[in-house]
Amino acid sequence: MPDLVEVAFKHRRRRIFRNDRKLRLASGDDVIVGVRGGIDFGHVTMKGELVQLRAKPRPNYNRVIRIATRWDRKHQEKNRESEVEALSLFRAAANRRALTIKAVDAEWQHDRKRISFFYTATKSINVRSLIPELGRRLEARVDLKRINKREEAARIGGIGVCGRELCCSSWMHSMPQVSLSAAKAQQFPLSVDRLRGRCNRLKCCLNYELDHYMEALKDFPERGAIIRTERGDGRVDQVDIFFRTVTLKYHKGPPETVSVEDITPSAARPKGRSAAAPRRQATGKHP
Repeated sequence: MPDLVEVAFKHRRRRIFRNDRKLRLASGDDVIVGVRGGIDFGHVTMKGELVQLRAKPRPNYNRVIRIATRWDRKHQEKNRESEVEALSLFRAAANRRALTIKAVDAEWQHDRKRISFFYTATKSINVRSLIPELGRRLEARVDLKRINKREEAARIGGIGVCGRELCCSSWMHSMPQVSLSAAKAQQFPLSVDRLRGRCNRLKCCLNYELDHYMEALKDFPERGAIIRTERGDGRVDQVDIFFRTVTLKYHKGPPETVSVEDITPSAARPKGRSAAAPRRQATGKHP
């Protein structure tokens, strides 16, 4: 198995490279790597067995050329500064052609042979007419890449409602699929403003504790199930996995909170099914 390392670029874009020159690399080292049509600048984020586990059986990984020098770092800083001007050129060229796109970011390849522009759009738009002008003015090959709202937030960065840097721009490697069912399973209020992140999509953190909730909910009857108690049939209205309680609503009288340990499978039945005779009834005692 070749010696592989993971290298991160601007905005945590990551790729795996082979260290066939046996350079003595450590996490955090700045390196120059070979890329399509040139070289690029990045820093080592991982090496060893973890990279081997993530790597695919692909023998043609590009190579780490050398450890970056002081000159390489200064050149990279100049590239980052010039990306601001390049992004303005991209935005102006799109406005002249009345293209309804939002220019998000620009990224120079280290050797300045290639520059990538990232944009968002609400619909598919042909932006190829921008390439000749931008290529001529920047004297480089131009790539135009459409990204989605989550990827835009990851590139721009920011602070979430939790007061910390956005997960997508600080440590996440990929954009997860998040559905409203994750919020429902965790009994969050289905308020759009509270569930949306900076990207105007459902927050990625809705997935973080979902597995624990789903495992804990296995001990509880589903919402809407009918529970036979001493007061009669009660319908499950709410469950609390932390206090391990179930709130029942009755046709008459106030609701009642019972411990989930007091509910036997035979005392519960899904909505619309006839109840089997329970071995014992829910006691209705509070925990």
